[in-house]
Amino acid sequence: MSDPKEPKRTAPNLRESQKEQLLRHIVSTFPYSIWWKDRDCVYLGTNEFNARGAGLSCPDDIIGLTDHDLPWTTEEAEHYIRVDKAVMASGEPLLNMEETQRQADGSQRYLLTCKVPLKDEDGEVFGILGAWTDITERKHTELALARAKDEAERANRAKGDFLAAVSHELRTPLTLILSPLERLIEAQHGALPGEVREELRLIRRNTARLLNVVNDLLDFSKAEAARMEVDWEPVDVHRSTALLLNDIRPSAMARGRTLAIAGDAPGVVLLDRHKYERILLNLLSNALKFSHAGGRIEVALRALDDASFELCVRDEGIGISGDDLGALFSKFTQIDGSVKRRYEGTGLGLSLVKQFAELMHGSVSVESELGRGTAVRVRLPRSAAGAAQRHAAGAAGAADGDARRHVERSPSSVRSTAQTRRWLSALPPAGAASDGSPLAPGAGAPDAEPPSRSPPGSGGAEAGRPLLLLVDDNPDMRQFMRALLSPSYRLLEAADGLEAQRLIERSPPHVVVSDVMMPVMSGIELTAWLKAHPVLRHIPIILVTARADDEAVASGLDGGADEYLVKPFSPRELLARVRSMVRLYESYRKLGAEQAEIARHSGMAQVAMDILHSVGNTLNSAGISADLVQDRLARSRLPRLARAFSELAGGEPDLAVPADASRGESLRRYIELALVAVEQEQQETAADVARLREHLDVIRDAIRAQERYAYRNAYRTERLSLNEVVQESLRVHGSALVNARVAVRIELRPIGDIVANRHDVLTILYNLLDNARAAVGEGGRREPWIAIETWQDGADVCCAVEDSGPGIPEGSRVQVFQYGFTTKEGASGIGLHFSANRMKNFGGSIRVEDGRERGARVVLAFPAEPDAAAPDAAPTP
Repeated sequence: MSDPKEPKRTAPNLRESQKEQLLRHIVSTFPYSIWWKDRDCVYLGTNEFNARGAGLSCPDDIIGLTDHDLPWTTEEAEHYIRVDKAVMASGEPLLNMEETQRQADGSQRYLLTCKVPLKDEDGEVFGILGAWTDITERKHTELALARAKDEAERANRAKGDFLAAVSHELRTPLTLILSPLERLIEAQHGALPGEVREELRLIRRNTARLLNVVNDLLDFSKAEAARMEVDWEPVDVHRSTALLLNDIRPSAMARGRTLAIAGDAPGVVLLDRHKYERILLNLLSNALKFSHAGGRIEVALRALDDASFELCVRDEGIGISGDDLGALFSKFTQIDGSVKRRYEGTGLGLSLVKQFAELMHGSVSVESELGRGTAVRVRLPRSAAGAAQRHAAGAAGAADGDARRHVERSPSSVRSTAQTRRWLSALPPAGAASDGSPLAPGAGAPDAEPPSRSPPGSGGAEAGRPLLLLVDDNPDMRQFMRALLSPSYRLLEAADGLEAQRLIERSPPHVVVSDVMMPVMSGIELTAWLKAHPVLRHIPIILVTARADDEAVASGLDGGADEYLVKPFSPRELLARVRSMVRLYESYRKLGAEQAEIARHSGMAQVAMDILHSVGNTLNSAGISADLVQDRLARSRLPRLARAFSELAGGEPDLAVPADASRGESLRRYIELALVAVEQEQQETAADVARLREHLDVIRDAIRAQERYAYRNAYRTERLSLNEVVQESLRVHGSALVNARVAVRIELRPIGDIVANRHDVLTILYNLLDNARAAVGEGGRREPWIAIETWQDGADVCCAVEDSGPGIPEGSRVQVFQYGFTTKEGASGIGLHFSANRMKNFGGSIRVEDGRERGARVVLAFPAEPDAAAPDAAPTP
């Protein structure tokens, strides 16, 4: 009989076996290294993952070994055993401990280890269980990041130290420049000539501007290195703000801006006076820079509560888009960093505002709407006791938390604020508002020469001087170059590339001197436009820039610039470069004149060929007439009449002599004389005809020889792009138009190809352009112009040349194409006649119409090439 308890004893044993198998499976497949030891730190087992790392063939090979028997270093083995014994002694687990371990292949790993003491049912520790995961890659990344951070911090500290050192070194020579300069201006103001006084003011303005940049860099380096402390003192905020606004108001009014103060008086508060003034000055500087002429800038003070007050600077300027507001207070950040940016600056002003406000336990916020203006709000502590407590707590925390922090009380902050205020109050009225709009009359500096927008010098020696165009958005730079170049050159001035483009088209200069970084249109874009212009591309351009790197120079030269001048430059260098470019312009002009002369001679050759053709036809007709005369004389009845008279005279007496003998004798005598005269006349006529025939033969032979020479390639036709021929004509003859100060308007629309002789079409265009140039000289217009345009009119390809001259009377519009007809003194009247004949040969036409502004408009109509791709329809002008 079986024991009923037997199945019960068997079932737990099976379950224990399953548990053991399950446990072994978990251990072997666990993705981490697992091991366990006894109290003597002898291994009792491990899994496959750890065995491979230890260089064992199977996990059971670790049983009975210690860490000294494995490929760990001695230091690692002793460290493992020491930590294991400490865990077993404490009875508490040790989690997430970083360790190193040398592998069997010699590599070193970083481990994240967990160790747990093994306890029996009575709570006694009998061993230890450990598990670790490989964090080598993560550790390498962390170490690399730590090294990079450390290097960045060292580089940042080096940068700050460098900026501070350079700033200190720069301030001494700048002070030694500025202080004697101000003393000289103040002491010798009445004795100095106006030009010298203005140049000294220019030096003072830009020296003060440079000193302001140096101060910003110095303050920035101190703030970055945490070496700037707040110099707390009681300040009447409203009074201090009003005094500072009074210093700045003249400069604001000169720029057409209105400064106003509003709000209540927060009273006396505890703050750093000089940092507060720097905050206000930086905000006002931005408001002046980014607002429009005639705009209002409001400075408002408002007590928020017993603990704080608010300073708000609001302008009605260009505003800031919402996407750019987040980067507004970042260091070295400008909203527009392109070469076309409208406003200058280092990008440190608002960053320093934020740093100064936070040093005084305040905050900064900004509100802006694009096109409507910007308001910057600075919230600062009002309560002296509260600010002092926050300052003391902050200073104590900084001393405890960062032993490296070095506190420096800067007496130079007083000078810095005074210099900034002096710079702002000494700024001269700008020649234009920041947005490029002109100021009200009288807003210019009294001693400054107003910028020229029209060609100076219309007669005498002045007109013979080369014309230069200066393009720079900085009025001081234009003033400097104006003073340097005006003794030798006539000058035009523009504040940006777009204004320069309009001036070049209206009054083409000999040389353009342009800055690179300008608003609206940069110098690079102006260069690209100029060098792509079919008429003005020969005008040299000098680019002036502060970027001296090879990439910038190469970019400017690749864009078509003829010269590249790097700031700072010496006056002698600028003058030498300009003289070189004027010589280059003269070379281009002479070359263009030679090309035009060649084209003129070539055109005259075509005209001579046409004349030879007409004369040849005339001489052929004369030859035919001579042949007819000679033939008629050969068939004349006069010889037979002479024979009849001869027979009559020598015949029978009764027939030869009339009844009246005396009368008959007279008749016979008369007949004899008549016969002699007729015979002599016949011989002379025959001789004249023979000589005419001989001369005609000589002339015909000469004309045929000339025709063979002239017609060798004259009538070869080809498929042409009329737009390309027009551009080629302008390149060849454009210099003559530029020299005549004639503006050229060009509009070449998409058109089909034509079939014609290229040289003939060039000659026709030359005739039309030359006639137009002569006509605008008679029109009496202040700004003469010629317009040339092309368009497609159905099956015709059309080209029109229009001028601003007096026009052609309607009654003469057919006669102008007749040979020899002209309305110009000294002209031959052949050009339009030749053009009409050639257009007829091409199957086209030529006509004269009324111009849009009472001038003449000559239209050429060519038949389009049948298989040419038809362009998109364009409106007929």
